[in-house]
Amino acid sequence: MMDDDRYDDDEEDGEPLPPKVEELAQAPVPTAIKGVRSCMRCGIIKTLDQFLEYGCENCPFLDMAGNHERCNLCTTAFFEGQVAVMDPGESWTAKWLRVDTYLPGVYAISITGQFDREIEEELESRGCRWRCRPVGSDPNVMA
Repeated sequence: MMDDDRYDDDEEDGEPLPPKVEELAQAPVPTAIKGVRSCMRCGIIKTLDQFLEYGCENCPFLDMAGNHERCNLCTTAFFEGQVAVMDPGESWTAKWLRVDTYLPGVYAISITGQFDREIEEELESRGCRWRCRPVGSDPNVMA
């Protein structure tokens, strides 16, 4: 698609984009297919570079932006399946994955990994749930 044909180019009719379209245009999506990782708390999938640059938009308290070590502690390459969620509040899939209160984006269906105890304690103190599971654990039990 050429830049002149982009949908968000509203110079022709002078009308702004509908709010829902504007929100979707800002959705964090992986910029590459290789080397993608999943946030171990919410499951959003992005490249390591995207996590380094922006952190996790759903979990800003994990402080991943600009912190390579923290990105490695809070993301994993071990996940199965991907779901593109465009309207989390209305999507039955987003509700089933328990990401219906998060931003639009691409989410992992299941995530294997485990936070360090310090990060788990921080999440527990905030009352946060997380989606990653240690290897060999029951995938039907939510932390």
